[in-house]
Amino acid sequence: MNCRITNPYLFASGLQIRKSGRIVKYLEFLRICNPEVNRRGFVIPAKTILALLIFLLTISPTHAQKPHKFRVTGFVEYLNNTWTPYSDINKSLGFSNIENQSGIYNRFNFWYNPTDNLEFYVGMRNNFLFGPMNSSYNDMFSKLKLNYNYNELTTFDNGWIDLTFQIAGGNSYVFYTNFDRASLKWTLNKFELTIGRQRINWGVNLIWNPNDIFNAYNYFDFNYIERPGSDAVMMEYVTGDFSSVQLAGKIGNTLFAKTISLDTIILDKELKYTAAAMYRFNKWDYDFQFFAGVMEDDVTAGLGWAGSIAGAGFTGELSWFRDMDRFADTNDVWVASVAINYTFKNSIFINFSGIYNSAGATGPANAGAGGFLGSFGTMFSSSLNAKNLTRSRFDIFGQISYPATPLINLDLASIYNPYDKSVFVGPSITFSLTENISLMLVGQLFWGNQLTEFGDVGQMYFIDLKWSF
Repeated sequence: MNCRITNPYLFASGLQIRKSGRIVKYLEFLRICNPEVNRRGFVIPAKTILALLIFLLTISPTHAQKPHKFRVTGFVEYLNNTWTPYSDINKSLGFSNIENQSGIYNRFNFWYNPTDNLEFYVGMRNNFLFGPMNSSYNDMFSKLKLNYNYNELTTFDNGWIDLTFQIAGGNSYVFYTNFDRASLKWTLNKFELTIGRQRINWGVNLIWNPNDIFNAYNYFDFNYIERPGSDAVMMEYVTGDFSSVQLAGKIGNTLFAKTISLDTIILDKELKYTAAAMYRFNKWDYDFQFFAGVMEDDVTAGLGWAGSIAGAGFTGELSWFRDMDRFADTNDVWVASVAINYTFKNSIFINFSGIYNSAGATGPANAGAGGFLGSFGTMFSSSLNAKNLTRSRFDIFGQISYPATPLINLDLASIYNPYDKSVFVGPSITFSLTENISLMLVGQLFWGNQLTEFGDVGQMYFIDLKWSF
């Protein structure tokens, strides 16, 4: 739900409370540990406190005495990112030849089922980011005369209710807590109602999801496997063995950049709404889905499918968008993605996908935005949606994965822009050290000429150590 930097291509961003008195103590802890809050006075919106009361009180230890009703999972993760910027534009904005950032991430997932048809779910992340890259970003924001600093961007919450809290921060570090799940689910026979912060997953493909109008995600944020959620209401009614109707709506803040002058950029946010209905069914051994509704400023409709051809998975999504405010004099935007995947007998997995955006560029993808600032615009995960998954008119994705041993997995992925000839290559290797400890080495390598889609980023190398429980 928020924007946290794990690479220069994007910003992505154990609370134990038993009684209301504990909430007061926790809020007092925030006031003491957060100098910004202490200076301005301790002010938290009433709807934020209400959300904490409703969702956090559901994880009382009295519930934990009934294991069949209360479940907890999570992980602790260390991620180190070494970045070598490519273009002179990056260096002119304050980045050195080698930048480094470390992050310590902790996640808790809480489920509580007081009855068979009622479920409370809370997912929270505690993130601590530190290193010289943080300072470099602050220097860049200063040179661009941004009205936000790095810590404020990192802890930006694009939900209707702000559930992201900065605990501490400085020029080279930030520590914050984010609730990206906080929902109540009620089921009755064939009907299901979910209210709160949740993930509404309408996507079909593995990489690009034009149908995912509620929760578009950035492929490059590889360690955020849970993906962001939305403050939403979702209703589903099962109409048959393989068919259902869904109605969903969300409200949230969208962060966008406005260029005031050649050397000044202002970041602003605006409350946006998304609402749609979807019908799913099965025919000819294919799963089909059709939807229609409104996504922020656009009327939208689309379809998707999932099936197989000669043993290979075959999936696709198509979405149409038209600006509501300029409905009569604007052009339609079509976004489509098709994918084929296959697993061989020796467990080699291959996946190929392509995405088409009728509004995308047929030349250098960032020519209209200016070098690094073009890539800078796609950093903000909160501004990414199903309409702008790529700046290019067409991109091609390929992936091959192979379990070399039961404990070692090799993976190689790539994205190619045939118009500006830029390319992304992402090799990775994962080691299963124990049943619940893994080590992953990842490369995110971007090449291309200046102003191309991937040409102004550089190369990034990650070390990811994770313990799950």
